[in-house]
Amino acid sequence: MNRKPETTLTDNQPSQPEWTDEAWTKVKSAIVEKWPHLDERDVESVPCDVYQIEDFLAEFTNASADEIQSVVREFAPSPSVFRRASHLGEQVGDQVGPPVHSAIERVQYEVDEHRGTVGGVIFVTGLALGVLAATAFFKSRPQPSPMESYLPHRWRA
Repeated sequence: MNRKPETTLTDNQPSQPEWTDEAWTKVKSAIVEKWPHLDERDVESVPCDVYQIEDFLAEFTNASADEIQSVVREFAPSPSVFRRASHLGEQVGDQVGPPVHSAIERVQYEVDEHRGTVGGVIFVTGLALGVLAATAFFKSRPQPSPMESYLPHRWRA
């Protein structure tokens, strides 16, 4: 009998990058060379992820974002499409979150301050939507032809 060796799910998964990988060793060397106040142990405390390394360097150096990116991305492997999309989502969330939160708080404040007005607006809006729905329903029904309109309802088609 020929038996194929069994593989586990972890065998098929890409392994997490390590600081001992060649590309990440070059990144670490470039960081320590550029910013000597950072120790190799400091850099190794950060996971091997381009975006996390850039965030770490932005916090512990006075360098611009462009300078940090040029040092890190020169040697680092490019992140996966999923990771890039995830990072973009995080950035958009960070930019959009505070204004949305502020708008929600403003609406809550207005509702608390003007309960009667808000209730009236909701009532009138519901009434208008009901009239529109009824109008649409009656307009969608087929209208009898001029000849059929003279016939009693029971004789119409």
